Amino acid sequence: MLLNEGAIICAGARLSTQITVGRHVQIDQNATIGHDVILGDYARVNPQGCLSGSVTVGAGSTIGANATVLQGLTIGSCTIVGAGSVVTHDVASGVSAYGVPARVHQLAG
Repeated sequence: MLLNEGAIICAGARLSTQITVGRHVQIDQNATIGHDVILGDYARVNPQGCLSGSVTVGAGSTIGANATVLQGLTIGSCTIVGAGSVVTHDVASGVSAYGVPARVHQLAG
């Protein structure tokens, strides 16, 4: 595991093998991080978020509480995955995705 400066791993989080955790990443309580996951700088996984194996989360993105990202997917930078969502496809940068299955919505800006 590569754990960069400023990363916070909260109580109960479960991390697998071959993970890269960027600078100032926060992995909250009871989150699950599968094998070969890459978390970009300033990413956040909220409580009980689940990243299956080989997931990439871009810089500045947030995975909501109880959200699941399925194996091998990519979440772009500055993206929000809503609480309780199930992500079944790659998600572009700068959007929000929520629901079951997660659907993409543009961020206000």
